[in-house]
Amino acid sequence: MTKVLNYSITGLEDYTVSFGSYCSPCDIQQYCQYGKQKAFTVTIKCSDLNKAKEKVKFDQLQKLQKKEDVSVSYEELIKKVKINLQNIFSQIWKEKIKTQKEILRCLDSRKRDPILVAQQGQDWWQDFNITMKEINQECEKI
Repeated sequence: MTKVLNYSITGLEDYTVSFGSYCSPCDIQQYCQYGKQKAFTVTIKCSDLNKAKEKVKFDQLQKLQKKEDVSVSYEELIKKVKINLQNIFSQIWKEKIKTQKEILRCLDSRKRDPILVAQQGQDWWQDFNITMKEINQECEKI
């Protein structure tokens, strides 16, 4: 049962994503730093999202310029550039959430049943992905 995570704008271009709705008592909850009172949060900056998209665009343009004929205009090359937001969101997930296994024990397969961790991780990822799409839409308005 997926639901969009809580997020709020904390600056002109900064969003805070809260995983507070996931905090529920479990057998390892007593070891967790985060709970209902102090939820695990992640800060997403529109500037970081834009930089990631620009980097992908730049990398693809460089590759296309090597492959395409010199007579192809910049505008035509730009039309061929495809930005995969899933890859960008996945990279943010890896850097900001998956690396926190020590403090998020419910995502640590060394501390819990790997099947439960995989299922929980998948649920978190789906909700995070939906939330990131919404944040990205908001950032594009700026």
